[in-house]
Amino acid sequence: MIVDARTLPSGVLIEADICIVGAGAAGIAIAREFIGSPIRIILLESGGLEFDERTQALYDGENTGFPYYELDKLRTRYFGGTTNRWAGACRPLDPIDFEKRDAVPDSGWPFDKAHLDPFYERAHEVCQIGEYDYDPAKWGSNKHPLLPIDGDRAITAMFRTRALRFGQEYKEEIAEAENIRCFLWANVIEIETDEGGESVSALSLSTLDKKRFSARARIYVLATGGVENPRIMLESRSGHSGGIGNRHDLVGRYFMEHLSVPGSILLPSDPELNANFYGGVRQGGQTGFGYLTLSENTLRDEELVNIRAFFSRSSMKDREALLYTSEGVGSADTILESLRSGNREVDFAGHLRSVIGDIDDVAMFNYRKFFQPDRDDVPIFYLYNHIEQVPDRESRIVLGEDRDELGLRRVQLHWKFGDREKRTFRRANQIIAEELALAGIGRTREIRDNAYFDDERVFSSGAQGETGWPPGMRGGWHQMGATRMHENPKKGVVDPDCRVHDLSNLYVAGSSVFPTSGYTNPTLTIVALSLRLSDHLRKELA
Repeated sequence: MIVDARTLPSGVLIEADICIVGAGAAGIAIAREFIGSPIRIILLESGGLEFDERTQALYDGENTGFPYYELDKLRTRYFGGTTNRWAGACRPLDPIDFEKRDAVPDSGWPFDKAHLDPFYERAHEVCQIGEYDYDPAKWGSNKHPLLPIDGDRAITAMFRTRALRFGQEYKEEIAEAENIRCFLWANVIEIETDEGGESVSALSLSTLDKKRFSARARIYVLATGGVENPRIMLESRSGHSGGIGNRHDLVGRYFMEHLSVPGSILLPSDPELNANFYGGVRQGGQTGFGYLTLSENTLRDEELVNIRAFFSRSSMKDREALLYTSEGVGSADTILESLRSGNREVDFAGHLRSVIGDIDDVAMFNYRKFFQPDRDDVPIFYLYNHIEQVPDRESRIVLGEDRDELGLRRVQLHWKFGDREKRTFRRANQIIAEELALAGIGRTREIRDNAYFDDERVFSSGAQGETGWPPGMRGGWHQMGATRMHENPKKGVVDPDCRVHDLSNLYVAGSSVFPTSGYTNPTLTIVALSLRLSDHLRKELA
């Protein structure tokens, strides 16, 4: 059943066995697990069935750390959550992402990937992406070949993609389920606890027109996203001065993103290089695409965080492509022009060093200029990186003084990361460049100009230059970690079952429980963890 909460009488109390806050990927995945069971479910959604600007504005906040997106543009606040606009890239985290790594402080999950594999397999069914298999060799073909790198240091891996809209796909199931009541336009104002502060007693709710009511259940699940989960907990201060579940000042800390960084341009040795597998391939009605990453042995040996580099094919006019990536070609032009004009103020020695350093590019440019004059473009490939962020206690979400339409304090996000991500970026791109050259595929050049990345997704504040990151560095639209999972309540907000340490009946679902992030888009792992949580809740209620 789907109910418009605005039609409820003020002061009404709604009751169930489980109350789930948030009808996105996590909330819908959990609710579906109980369809047809005797367990009564309340599913609360802040928005309606379509986008609404007033509701979306509740996400508005302030960035106080490294330049980041406007917070009200990050997630989608209506039934289906951000699956209403996601690109649909799915892949499990790698085994190394679950490990405690000396090179990655505060790393390590309470379980390994093998434990989560059965839930990943079930998550494939929910996300409707076919067989749980990510072997690139099974997807490659003559038409879509894998690049011939030896796989010792760099390897080919792959994603599956399907932009399933959970709200559209599963709306009828939720609406027809006799044991589920989904309340639209219902916003949590506060999580209330009993006198001892050891369990949640009710949720205080409100619509945007200030109609107040309450929800009571045996178990509560927060599934409102990587920013809103900690926000609601920090805002719930009755009997908890620092916010609910925050006895050790961890709620909101260890916020993580994927660093999304343009790395380099590949100029292929063969203008007809077939990299179709890395641009997308269809098989059995499913879609996937490949990318390059480092082997786990390389990550350990080099003490790097996880990283991927995916290809984007393009073409540029020959001169633009080489000038864009090669100082030597530009220096050769400068020397020739100065000789023609008689200009003797040019730094000949400096430009000559650049020519010698990039002699292959200079030779290639002049060869094409004289022997392929009819060809005015050259195929190129952008190599674009997603980089794992090291968990950082000072990368955090706090509440400011500004308030939203419901009277709740707005978020201040202080995104912070250190030098290991930068070192990983530099070293990984160097290793990948070496492997591509050894395989005879081509040569890469670091991107030195922001012109091809200057759009609404890119920060032009100068922060990249100040920190040594290349132009176009940004976040990956993935918010993780601010209610992290750990066995020790002094190191995590939730336990391995995703229950808030300090409370007997409050659980958290979604990417905010991730202890580490890997480089992988989080939705498949969100769904897998949600299915795992559903199994646990069923046992608890039994």
